[in-house]
Parts: sequence; structure tokens; C-alpha cells
Amino acid sequence: MSVSPYPSMSKWRNAFFLITTPDMPTRMRKQIEEMQGYNLQLVIHKKLIETDMNEKDGRLFLIIKKILFDFITPDEEKLLNDANGVMEVKILDEGQRVSPMFLTKGKIQEHDAYCLTTHWNSFVAKNCLKIGHLIQLWSFRRVRLVDIENEIFTSDLYFALNTMDGRCFL
Repeated sequence: MSVSPYPSMSKWRNAFFLITTPDMPTRMRKQIEEMQGYNLQLVIHKKLIETDMNEKDGRLFLIIKKILFDFITPDEEKLLNDANGVMEVKILDEGQRVSPMFLTKGKIQEHDAYCLTTHWNSFVAKNCLKIGHLIQLWSFRRVRLVDIENEIFTSDLYFALNTMDGRCFL
């Protein structure tokens, strides 16, 4: 068995996006800091396609093979792998609005994918998103106190969506 001197295609793809993907806008980063968000990472850099913009389905597909960084904890992964696994998340837009959504796991054609659903269509309308727009989807976490008496905390998953073109604030 010979070993190739070239990195795998996924390493090339990740290196390409890390080099060519612009940083998050300062205004959005400051909003996340004010929300006491942490563990900020770029999840995906993609062009919106017809499947993402179909009003009937109302969901954003994140094909797992194209995700740059794993943003799901093992417990969340277990939840999403259940037959009806749904997880509540929130998404921050460029207008500094936070919208609730659900994260699910499913398939698009033959690809495993995460899907942002519920309120996706209103998010699209508020942010004037169109087929062909380039977006960056970032993930971050916020700590939440679950039990004051026993000082038990959890972290909630948030996303931030930055449009690379076609910006609109309503």
C-alpha cells in the first residue's frame, strides 16, 4: 500500500475555505460577544440553492460532508439521530435579530444533512435571501443556568447567518 504525498480532498477543501472565506462582520461578532457567546466557528460557506429556498419545505439544508467544523455535541448527535429527533436552536441575522428554529437531521437525495426548519421562510423574507446568494453560517454557544439551587448549567446552540451579497435589513 502506497501513501500519497498529497493531503486528502477534504483537507484541501477546508484549507481553501479557511484561506478564501472572509471573517465574520465586526458588527455581528460584537453582538455575539454582547450575548456572551463562545466557541464561534464557521460551519459552512455555501450558495443558496432551490432546495434551500423552497417555501413548501421551508428549510435550509446543511450537507454534513460539506460542513467545515463539527458543531454538535455527542448528546445532541444522539438526540438528532433518534427517529423524531428535533433540537431547538436560535439564529442571529445581520439585523441583530434572533429567530427561533429547529435543527433536525435527515437526507437530501443520498446525502446526510442537518436542516434548519420552522420559521426558515420568515427568516428568508426578513433577510431578502435569494437563490444564488452566498452565505456563511457560523455556530456559537451560550451558557444557560438550568438549576439555580444545584448550579447546573447547559450550553445552547446558536447560529449566525452572514450574507455575502444581497444584504437587506427590514
